[in-house]
Amino acid sequence: MEMIAIYNSKRWKMRIPLYIFVLLCMLIAPFPAHANTLPAASAFTLSGNASPVVGGSFTVTATAQVSEVFAFEAIFRYDPLKVKLIRADGASNGNLLKPDGGEGTIILAWSEAGNEQSLNGIVRMAQLTFNVLQEGETEVSWQSLKIANRSLQEVAVTPDRSFRAQARSESSLDDTGSTGSTGGVSAPRAEGAGKEPATVAPEVAIITNPAQTMQVSEQAVRVTSESGNRVHAVLNMTQVLQEIQESSKETSTFVITIPTKESSSVSVDIPSEVLQAILSASGGSGSLVISSSVGMYKLPINQLKLDANSKVTIAMATVTEEQIQAIGTRVAAEGFTLTGAPVDFSVSIQLSSGQITELHDYDSAFAARTLPARQLDPEQTAAVLFLPDGTMAPVPTLFVKQPDGSYVALIQRMGNSTYGLITGSRTFADLSGHWSERHIEVMAGRLLVNGDSEGRFRPDDAITRAEFAKLLTDAFALPEKDVRTTFSDVDPSAWYSASFRKAVSFGLMEGYDGGLFRPDAFVTREELAVMLDRAIHLTGYKYDSPPQSIQLLEGEQLNDWSKAAIEGMVGLGIITGDQEHRIRPSQPATRAEAAVMLKRMLIKLSFMNE
Repeated sequence: MEMIAIYNSKRWKMRIPLYIFVLLCMLIAPFPAHANTLPAASAFTLSGNASPVVGGSFTVTATAQVSEVFAFEAIFRYDPLKVKLIRADGASNGNLLKPDGGEGTIILAWSEAGNEQSLNGIVRMAQLTFNVLQEGETEVSWQSLKIANRSLQEVAVTPDRSFRAQARSESSLDDTGSTGSTGGVSAPRAEGAGKEPATVAPEVAIITNPAQTMQVSEQAVRVTSESGNRVHAVLNMTQVLQEIQESSKETSTFVITIPTKESSSVSVDIPSEVLQAILSASGGSGSLVISSSVGMYKLPINQLKLDANSKVTIAMATVTEEQIQAIGTRVAAEGFTLTGAPVDFSVSIQLSSGQITELHDYDSAFAARTLPARQLDPEQTAAVLFLPDGTMAPVPTLFVKQPDGSYVALIQRMGNSTYGLITGSRTFADLSGHWSERHIEVMAGRLLVNGDSEGRFRPDDAITRAEFAKLLTDAFALPEKDVRTTFSDVDPSAWYSASFRKAVSFGLMEGYDGGLFRPDAFVTREELAVMLDRAIHLTGYKYDSPPQSIQLLEGEQLNDWSKAAIEGMVGLGIITGDQEHRIRPSQPATRAEAAVMLKRMLIKLSFMNE
């Protein structure tokens, strides 16, 4: 067998055949061989922080879609003059031979250990951590992968994947601060070197941690074709429950793939017993992903109210030709062009009594879904929510580049509805030459900011509470809660009334004593920091207070109610100081400042591209 692991030292070199290592593991804990089951791999990805700092470190993660893998050998290349390998890890719950880290080559040889299950589904094959030695572009490439099943049947593949990072010195960091992590949000950072979206598979885009994910087998899904190019899937309960019970303790996301090439509608019935088994196996935090040619959907199971014999149906369907024409007309009236067919995502629950309820919104979770975006310019494209009244609204979206050069749109929202893609741009007459011009135009192209009736943005005007309520709730596409919130100084028919109800019901803004909202009052910079901090926590983003990029001169003068929020926003790079390292917390924020701060936050959350 050709699969080997190599360990180099200054004095000697040793070549260890991997099959010997595999056989030793099999002698320790023998298993029956799976005859004629060759492992298969696809959807290779390399991902990581594409903007590391010289003197710091970054980690590159390699994932692949695999089946029945008992052992593997992976080879990576890097430039030892630009980065230094400081740690290399293989798949979890297995045996890893000491990797070679010399001469720019990393060879990882891994085998499963004890009674652990073979690797299946989307698996983290390796994590490589480097120290950054010098500024400039550096590349890590995945050159080869050899994989074997329990019968020692071997297959060699060429992932042909590379990850490029643009290392920068601390002095060259821009005002957005460091790239940070995605916290609790189920989304990757897509910004790569030169602000080009990183190349990842759609499964990786929608899944929080590929290493904690399991692909349900094809034998567990039965698909029926229906008229109108529609397909309906049901589960083999016995098979699915067995696979969930036998999954790794680390598994928290289970993927069901509907094996169809092109369909206009896909629906899947999920018995509550399966969902409860996922929650039990994952300690109450599990998710279910439905993958199909129409799109992908990640169901937040803990948001569902189920009884013992209920059934959940997840459906994804492109709208009809008549609807496409009507939607296209409305989009054109706003100065944009409809791209592709919008898709309606729906989730319904049938209780044991037979009553069926459609689940429009979730109480406290952003559900992730993808749309195939194909060939497009992500800087000129936005995903939008099409509302029942015929209007369209922005929705948090990250465009993720695919290996073939196309894109998928990763949409995050606390609800289900019809989503589509539009292309176009907007600007305002009074932005020319303004420091915020490019930022505001990007936000306007995604329908996140608007001008006045005369086509002006008024970037230097102080922003009011009413304006910021709309800006903030639109950015997250928040649904309306059934909460009766009234203020004596708010007209129910006012243009901002729906926005302030959402902002208050989700805890992003508060009223004043005497039942007042003060919609025309200006928002100070410290009030802005508090609202942004609340919005970040609403998404599930978790972070420890990061080191501040600037030393605030007013630190001792901050109010107790705003101090933690300001320090957090400054540390994340969302709020920056002036040339004197002051943020002037009590000074009203301008419309431009508020929009730019919100843009930085959305990028930090991976709710939009940089």
